[in-house]
Amino acid sequence: MIRIVGVQPSENLGQEFVLLQNQGNMRINLRGYAILAETTLEDPPGLQTVFVINQDILIPPGHHAAIRTGTGESNWCHKHDGYHIYHYFLNRGSQLWDEGSTVHLLTPTHKFATKKVETVPV
Repeated sequence: MIRIVGVQPSENLGQEFVLLQNQGNMRINLRGYAILAETTLEDPPGLQTVFVINQDILIPPGHHAAIRTGTGESNWCHKHDGYHIYHYFLNRGSQLWDEGSTVHLLTPTHKFATKKVETVPV
């Protein structure tokens, strides 16, 4: 289960992030998860502040992902406690999270993909 364990708003985009942790016992792919601010729900059309993770990011149990507002290259880093943290950059040019605001994590509960079925002539 992926949970938000911290939100660090900052006017310095290099220091602003939402911290996620896999608190389950299985590896979880973050592809399709979405993060949005409470203001998005209060002020439609606020869809410009909904961010969907569009990469396959496998987070092992107990490990973290920092969804960073600023620019950079997404990568894994080691933490001092032996766990790993994945830094995923949104490459935005302005602050996203306000001090004291609520941040929502939307998780995909169901996925369906159409599979191509080969037909065999009889």
